[in-house]
Amino acid sequence: MSSPPGEEPEASVLLASGSDVGQVRSANEDSCDTLIRADGTRLLVVADGMGGARGGATASQIAVATMAETFEANASARPSAMLESAIREANSRVYTKAQQDPELEGMGTTVVAFLLDARARGTVAHVGDSRAYRYRRGRLDPITTDHSLVADLHARGLLSADEAALHPRRNEILRAVGVLPEVDVEIADVDVEPGDRFLLCSDGLSGVLKDDEIAAVVQSESPDAAVVSLIRKANERGGPDNITVQILAIPTDESEGDPEATAPVELSEVGIEAIESKRRDRKRVRRLVGLLAVVTASIGGYFLWRLLTPPEVVGTRTHPGMEDASPVPESAAPGMNPATGEPFTSRLEDQFEIQTEPPRRGIPRDPTRL
Repeated sequence: MSSPPGEEPEASVLLASGSDVGQVRSANEDSCDTLIRADGTRLLVVADGMGGARGGATASQIAVATMAETFEANASARPSAMLESAIREANSRVYTKAQQDPELEGMGTTVVAFLLDARARGTVAHVGDSRAYRYRRGRLDPITTDHSLVADLHARGLLSADEAALHPRRNEILRAVGVLPEVDVEIADVDVEPGDRFLLCSDGLSGVLKDDEIAAVVQSESPDAAVVSLIRKANERGGPDNITVQILAIPTDESEGDPEATAPVELSEVGIEAIESKRRDRKRVRRLVGLLAVVTASIGGYFLWRLLTPPEVVGTRTHPGMEDASPVPESAAPGMNPATGEPFTSRLEDQFEIQTEPPRRGIPRDPTRL
């Protein structure tokens, strides 16, 4: 990533990039770069070269270098005009280089670029099938359309999405930088909101992982961690091509609350599970803290109760109806009623019956112990 000397990039906007050769190719023909001007304007570029190991790498490197050079030299130009000029210049340089070196004949490259200006306005430009996506509130949407045979057939309704994903000619592209003397560049303005994340990638990622799988990673991890995870997942699926990923994250507007809370209902099951997993973790932590508070309060209350309660007199017993009876004076004579001073009558004897029959034997709890 390039930035002007002495200038620190704005901390609130995050950028992350990564590229990997994959599991099949012998060389990495992808190239990428992220650039920042002094005014805070940012440019992300991904190029996927073709034409053999040497030719593909050369084409993508020339394209990215030309994009960076034009970006730095045309700070006052309109973003769309600058991007179109940069890609056309890259096309001219790649084409000229291929004509000069027979070993590079036929080389070319895809290019996808996303520019975020100092006023947080977005512009995307591309040629080929390297893609740009925007993630917003649980949804990942492509902001580019592949310039490929299969994408064209799908757009015309001749192939379903599932058929396009498995079509044997899905790697054939209709436009590339450097193959012909001139190239058509597709450019569009992009709506940008706080909390958005923009992802650029070569087809080494988009051709292996589904969009909802990419979304699940982008929405649940930081840009740096998401780049690493996406490259790892593509390699776990076989890594049939070079894999390049870039992510730019716009800071969230905290006044609008959690953007995940308004994720659309059409979000895929993978995306929903990623959001719900984070929420379940937060709920578990809150429940644990609450439980610890209750236990602590209970233990403290128990010890406070023991401290304030006087010790119980063991053996004291009262009879119903005699709670307020006066204590028996020690001088009371045996057989005398201490309350009246008169002898006890035989009424207490009438309250009991003498049992003359032997007690009945009960049923033991353990039949073997008779």
